[in-house]
Amino acid sequence: MSDESSEHLAPVSYLPWATPAGEAQRASPVSRAEPEESSAPEAAAERPQRREFGGQSRLSRRSRLAAVGDDDERTESESGAERDERIDRLVVSRLRRSALSITEVRSVLVEHGLDEVEIEEWIERYERLGYLDDARLAEQVVHSHGARRGKGSGAIMQELGRRGVDPTAARAAVDELDPEVERENAHAVAERRARQLTGLDRKTAERRLSAFLQRRGYPGDVVREAVSSALAAPGS
Repeated sequence: MSDESSEHLAPVSYLPWATPAGEAQRASPVSRAEPEESSAPEAAAERPQRREFGGQSRLSRRSRLAAVGDDDERTESESGAERDERIDRLVVSRLRRSALSITEVRSVLVEHGLDEVEIEEWIERYERLGYLDDARLAEQVVHSHGARRGKGSGAIMQELGRRGVDPTAARAAVDELDPEVERENAHAVAERRARQLTGLDRKTAERRLSAFLQRRGYPGDVVREAVSSALAAPGS
């Protein structure tokens, strides 16, 4: 944000889950997962109108071209304050749909032509408002991918890395994952998968089940234990 445009920076309405830094204690991991599933009413209002062709929804080519032309003209003629408001609406609408990492928001700002100084000012502002918090996001991902999706610590770290979450925050959140819970998840996943491997010889079943659990990010010792237990169960 330039000095001129920063004077007109668009006010941001608080997201329901956002808490300005230092004003309140963080919520539990379960409640932190909720923003990923929240809706964005204003985002829906911004979507172009669609038409139905042969039972499938597709954008009208004429409407698309008109929208592109309108966007170009609006971008060229907008003031600094208008630009700030447009970018702010875009970022907040995305944050309403899904919690984002600092890296992900930075990428959005880069796409809209902001320079490094402006980007850092926007990032600092969203952090201050409680919209961006990599530690909170890392805990959300640990909960959603570990407890709800049955992923292991390795896969969770990969997901956090893919999203550009601060490595220190990512490691701290993954280290909070209870090893016993991870082991129980691995056993449950292995038992379900083992039912699909009936009829295979033991060696082949072990190889396929081990590879499956490894892809889900479970540690080697947990994989071996879960495979042994699942294939020893009746009906395996």
